[in-house]
Amino acid sequence: MIQYILYKYALKQYILIMASVVTKEGEIRMVQKKVFISSICFFLVVIIALSIIVVWQRNQIQGKQAEKASANVNMIDLRYGDSFNELQIFDIEGNSVTFAFGEKNNILFYLSASCQSCVDVLRFSERLQAIFSEEDLRISFLWCDNIPVSLLEQYNINTENCYSTNGISALGASTPSAYIIDNQGRITYYNSDIKITIEKLYNQITDLQDNLEKLQLNANQYLMREFNLVDLTRKQVVYFYMEGCPDCAAADAILNSEDISKDFDLHYLYKYDDTEPFHFKDDYALFRLVYGIKWYPSFLVLQEDETYKIVGEVPLETLMNEIVGQ
Repeated sequence: MIQYILYKYALKQYILIMASVVTKEGEIRMVQKKVFISSICFFLVVIIALSIIVVWQRNQIQGKQAEKASANVNMIDLRYGDSFNELQIFDIEGNSVTFAFGEKNNILFYLSASCQSCVDVLRFSERLQAIFSEEDLRISFLWCDNIPVSLLEQYNINTENCYSTNGISALGASTPSAYIIDNQGRITYYNSDIKITIEKLYNQITDLQDNLEKLQLNANQYLMREFNLVDLTRKQVVYFYMEGCPDCAAADAILNSEDISKDFDLHYLYKYDDTEPFHFKDDYALFRLVYGIKWYPSFLVLQEDETYKIVGEVPLETLMNEIVGQ
């Protein structure tokens, strides 16, 4: 209705402008030019105004629809000791199902398909599962909206471990959040800080099971795949590196010197909070936990026959001897 009124008003003004054009022969061309320019400017203003009105009306409609949908969502605030079995959930095909939990250790990530941080967690979960084997840890995912099938395929996620509330209910937690749960689905710990939750999970698993060496061997295999390390007859050194670290800069000068670097291959593993998007990072400090890294720089030296050693804080004068035995 508003658009129609504006259109009629614009048309009326245009007619009045054209009717008021003087007809003196010497002035007609100049007046026509002014009328043309004025008409173009006026119509541009009308078009912009109409566009603003259309966008405003659309936003109003979408806002009311969102409020209506939100009012129909059942908000559930799960805390310590509560069970995830209280939730109505659905599988990737939309069938109503119940959670499946592992016998030993379980972690559940609460995610949203529209959340970029959730995509980071999904990508990280592949690394987490590679280090904590499926035998020791079951990773589940609960989406508050739809399950993003394309992302599951991209990050090789088992669809059987994926669930959704289909918008019927939502947890009183932000996305992403992580829940450590027992084999009955009861919450033993939860936090929206994924790094803290991973540390809690690591401590739980290593306290209950004497398998630290197994985790380190799994981590070795993962890093060998990621760095494409196939020739272990030559020493392969994974460098736990932190930008802005003076000791790292001093170590760099030694390790990258021409007469030294010929003895091994160096692979940088940047600290978890590194901001460079193309760096290979220790997301959520998982490797720092598994290898017990307490100092930057530190080094993981991979050798033949699955032997390895971790070099931590040492004087620069003895660094090369520690790494390659020189």
